[in-house]
Amino acid sequence: MQIVVNGEAQEILSECTVFQFLENKAVTLKAAVVELNGKILTQEHWQSTFLHADDRLEILIFMGGG
Repeated sequence: MQIVVNGEAQEILSECTVFQFLENKAVTLKAAVVELNGKILTQEHWQSTFLHADDRLEILIFMGGG
């Protein structure tokens, strides 16, 4: 199944939760903000929200610096 992540099409093998997808991509979860189909998805919903074909996922990672 295909989804769009940060503007790029990606193939995933089966439906998975947002949390599973982020873990698989080794995303630093504490520093991430996720937008799914144009709406911010809070971390408390990552484990219960499944990705579906043609979903659009934007992942922002915040980094500290000086």
